[in-house]
Amino acid sequence: MQAAGTGSPVGPVTTRLVALCADTRDRLRTPELRDRLDALVTRLSEPRIRVAVGGRMNAGKSTLANALLQERLAATGATETTRLVTWFRHGHQARVRVHHRDGTDRLLPLGPGGVGATVSTPGEEISHLTVETPNDALTRYTLIDTPGMDSLSKLDPDSLAALGDADAVVYLMPHPGERDVEAIDAVRGWAGGLRLGAANMLGVLSRIDTLSGEDDPWPTARRVADRYAQELRAVLSDVVPVAGLLAETARGPDFSETDARALRTLAEADRAGVLRKLRTVQRFRGWAEAPLAEDERERLLDLLGLHGVRVGLELLDEGRRSTPALLEGFALRSGVEAVLERIETVFVAGADRLRASAGIAALEHLWEAPDEVDRRALRTLQSELDRLRLEPALRQVDLAAALVDLENGRMRLGDEDVARLRDLATGADDARRLGLPADAGADAIAAAATAQIPAWRRLEARPSRVLQRHVRTARELCEHMLFAAGGRTAAPTPPTWQARTPS
Repeated sequence: MQAAGTGSPVGPVTTRLVALCADTRDRLRTPELRDRLDALVTRLSEPRIRVAVGGRMNAGKSTLANALLQERLAATGATETTRLVTWFRHGHQARVRVHHRDGTDRLLPLGPGGVGATVSTPGEEISHLTVETPNDALTRYTLIDTPGMDSLSKLDPDSLAALGDADAVVYLMPHPGERDVEAIDAVRGWAGGLRLGAANMLGVLSRIDTLSGEDDPWPTARRVADRYAQELRAVLSDVVPVAGLLAETARGPDFSETDARALRTLAEADRAGVLRKLRTVQRFRGWAEAPLAEDERERLLDLLGLHGVRVGLELLDEGRRSTPALLEGFALRSGVEAVLERIETVFVAGADRLRASAGIAALEHLWEAPDEVDRRALRTLQSELDRLRLEPALRQVDLAAALVDLENGRMRLGDEDVARLRDLATGADDARRLGLPADAGADAIAAAATAQIPAWRRLEARPSRVLQRHVRTARELCEHMLFAAGGRTAAPTPPTWQARTPS
């Protein structure tokens, strides 16, 4: 099956699911059921995976969305549009489709100020927005920007629904805490429980410059990110620290030679005095004898923030004098490259399994039908889905459930086995699923898989049924990787490691 618009094929597992849905649809008699399967086929046939940006209020979601888009399209100010779910899709024309809650919609040309400058209708009348734009970033995935998920502890159903419709989620946390755990659980519950988890949710520690009063926030940011990556390892593949505003400016079109010149002027002033003024926004704004005019300082704050201005001075000290060199340095110092790498290697590369998993989850509540012919057709579909779930690509998604059961104490493993299980559940390719470098060859992959298979088989003898189910999935996934690497599953060589006694 060929996806329209990109020349990229829909993956083999998704193609099988589309065929099953289409075949079932033709045998159904109830119009509503046929419509639901038609909609699912259309959704599964989209040329690009859906990646949503979610999080609680004021987490910096739209700022990160703009960094990913490489232009300021998402509304980041305190406007009505910041409360609207906005879908960004690749299109040949720059326009906004406004979807009203009464079912009507209208088209607007996308203005130079992005969504915030284009849409002025009160948010209560609007269901969501779809922005179509010839943006190169959107040739890889469709991006969904969501408003804050809570207001006085009330979850926003529009945001939850959009996150539930996504294939993968980038979840932002400015100051991680218990409310983020609650919000993540709410997202996963809305999306069908275990469909969203470590296989397709990435955590981003946003606004790192607000975590401490230090001039260099990165040591604290890395410690906090590492701690929450461990604490939330059952539901997030990783937690990556990012300076959001710096990332948005680094990858966007707004920072000009005029702004670079302003930074160079600051760098030439008394450094100790400049750094004292950069302690607070109020000091920098109220700097009576500054070498820069008030509007120049305000623009630097808008583009970079205090942390970004300090980074700019450090980059100039390193010899990055030109505008392109500064922008490259901003991108490196923002941490956004790590987010882009994980979206590409985990989400885009895993699009087939993530999309198929989302499609199967969408079918979970389709089994009730008043018509006997429809019930038979749906029972047949359910049996076919059970067979489809045996696909190795979907087995990896199933292992996300194992991480949740580990976290909740429903099964126990030693630390080394937990690490291996986590690699299997979240690795972007066979090499990384087996704890190897991404460039490992077929022989190394076969050897690593051969080493793991007997140990998982021994763990299957344990009395815990939960443990048996998950380690069987792990073993079968290793056997598939061994076969794919050209090895054999029969009479494997003795393992190079032993399963540890559960702690």
